[in-house]
Amino acid sequence: MTDATSLRSGAEIMRDLDDAAREIQAAGVELSRLITTFGEAFIGSDGAIKEGTKLRYEIAVKDEIARLYESALTEERRVPPEDVRSALAERAVRAKDPTLYAEYNASKTRIEALRLFISGRKAVISAYQSLRKGEAA
Repeated sequence: MTDATSLRSGAEIMRDLDDAAREIQAAGVELSRLITTFGEAFIGSDGAIKEGTKLRYEIAVKDEIARLYESALTEERRVPPEDVRSALAERAVRAKDPTLYAEYNASKTRIEALRLFISGRKAVISAYQSLRKGEAA
């Protein structure tokens, strides 16, 4: 049983829908910018290759994996399994360049947070649209 004071007016629902749509648009713009700068690579005006955080991190990890592999071969040791090499390489990158590691994980976390936020706001819009349809019936 719902009393009349708990019902939302059509104008309030429309205002909430507009707010949610604006929030999605702003988050979408930020998400797009972040994904682009996170994974981009381009040639700068000085002719040097500029890489986003994701590429720099992935290259550093792959370089460490290759170093571990080559080191094992040179020292005539058994090469560690791939998952172990990956874990060791990530640990080495984290130790050698903690700023890169922090930037990489912060960007990944922000991208995921924006995706979840957008998904949540879309669910709110869907719920409000259902309310509006119920009012029209």
